[in-house]
Amino acid sequence: MKLHQLAAFFVFTMLISCTQTPQPPKEGNPLLTLRYEQNETVTYYEAIEMYQKLDKHYPQAKLLSYGKTDAGKPLHLFVMSADGKFDAASAKKTGKTVVLINNGIHPGEPEGIDASLQFADDVLRNKDGMTAWLKNTVICIIPVYNVGGCLNRSAYHRTGQTTPKECGYRGNAKNLDLNRDFAKMETGNARAFAAIFREWDPDVFLDTHTTNGSEHQYVITLIPYQDCSLPESLGRFFRNEMIPEMYKQMATTPYELIPYVNYINESPKQGISLDYQPPKFSTGYTGLFNTLGFMTENQIYAPFPDRVKSVYFFMKFMTEFTHNHSDTILALRKEAEEATIKQKEYVIGWKMDTSRFETIRFKGYEAEMGISPVTGLERFGFNLSKPYDTIVPYFDWFVPTKTIKAPTYYILPQAWDNVVENMKINNVKMFRLTKDTTLLVERYYITDYKTSEYSYNWHRYHTDVTISPMMEKVDFYEGDYVIPMNQEANRYIVEMLEPVAEDSFFRWNFFDPCLESREYYSSYGFEANAQKYLDEHPDFKKQFEEACKTDPKLANNHRARLGYIYNNTEWADNRVGRYPVVRVNEEVRLPVEGK
Repeated sequence: MKLHQLAAFFVFTMLISCTQTPQPPKEGNPLLTLRYEQNETVTYYEAIEMYQKLDKHYPQAKLLSYGKTDAGKPLHLFVMSADGKFDAASAKKTGKTVVLINNGIHPGEPEGIDASLQFADDVLRNKDGMTAWLKNTVICIIPVYNVGGCLNRSAYHRTGQTTPKECGYRGNAKNLDLNRDFAKMETGNARAFAAIFREWDPDVFLDTHTTNGSEHQYVITLIPYQDCSLPESLGRFFRNEMIPEMYKQMATTPYELIPYVNYINESPKQGISLDYQPPKFSTGYTGLFNTLGFMTENQIYAPFPDRVKSVYFFMKFMTEFTHNHSDTILALRKEAEEATIKQKEYVIGWKMDTSRFETIRFKGYEAEMGISPVTGLERFGFNLSKPYDTIVPYFDWFVPTKTIKAPTYYILPQAWDNVVENMKINNVKMFRLTKDTTLLVERYYITDYKTSEYSYNWHRYHTDVTISPMMEKVDFYEGDYVIPMNQEANRYIVEMLEPVAEDSFFRWNFFDPCLESREYYSSYGFEANAQKYLDEHPDFKKQFEEACKTDPKLANNHRARLGYIYNNTEWADNRVGRYPVVRVNEEVRLPVEGK
């Protein structure tokens, strides 16, 4: 063949190749062998070894490590990316959505652990063309969140659960429930999670769980994050587009999806409601940053293989939807972030709107009282021989109960270093004062609250918090932190620093020293000063004498009477109840670094 003929052949060949549709990669063979069909869930070490195996085999996969959990081991993150770039900055630069799946927060609820391994294997081997989803989306998986609980393995941890044969323990290495720690972040697990979450800024989040005992005919139920807490456009998309699509797609499988069975009254026939997610919970925390969050709750009594398969399907449909609507989700979250930065008022309390509901189909079992064969006494139970199929009201609308106007700045004294550290982990922008200064600020005084009788996740949680705001001049010191309210972390800042908010640092006892007096009096030493004060203040003396006559607590009680004088005069410790974080409500020039 002559040279010009070779050239022509080459051009022709190139033209043909350019007009042909690229063939998708062939489906590969499974790399992993799982045992969920045999009612077994993988151990922690098996799970990590399997992700390491996928990492070594596929250039689109990488197993990363973050921080250190309370068990002394890192929190792993498995990343699947089409271009082989495994950093958050690259994902954002290339305009890809990020999906984050969290598993094993309660290791006695392990189906998500096994389902995620199956899901990762299938995506990477291109089962049913699933690799195509990586074009628009980076998939991130936390193999096991509660490492310590997963290592604490037994056949006796879940009393109502017959499968799997063995599973982990609900508490972590500190015996804390990690799904109560996302806002306050007192565990290594939560701090490592926050590092992952704030770095990757996922657009969609899934946390996998199992119910604690409600009996019905479904394998899987769903708790979406309440759309009312999201900026309007993003919340509307979540409610009207994404959530309905999940129900629609799951209905095409053997595992019909329904809302989490949270009873309104004694029976689901009277209605069920959306389980509200405050910031202590995973989706409540991620929702503060405008992430679309789901929590799956598998039915505890369903066979383990079915539970794994059902959450696997949900992962597939959630990821496929994210891939198909990538541009829309990114645009709406950008709009939401801009709205959050400009936001002036924040709802920090909600209640269910009982006047507004929709109706859904519900398949349950009749509830009956019967005689326990174990105790011989009357007990509540479900009669599995009496299934029913009916229409019930579903309440998933909420109305505000507390609204707060945000300040221009919060000022956080440097003494509260544990709070400062949590702010830093959450990428909160803060500036430090460069010199001592005095400012007119709004300060809260805690005037009333209730405290839980028993310990709740390491704390005596405060409720029914009442505050009294006052304007006063306050001295601040070089190094104190100024937190401006014009940033994308605004909702987190408000929820954590406003003491009446449901999961504020105050409610979780971080600021309890402000409720205590550090000055006091000695009965013997105070006697002379008390007498001198009464002599010099006749009006108060008259008040004191009248109180001694009328107040039974002061009758024949020497110390109580001295205490009355102490607490009602200038000697009283005016710091008690004084909340240390203050609000600056006007735009003022502050001596801060970089300014």
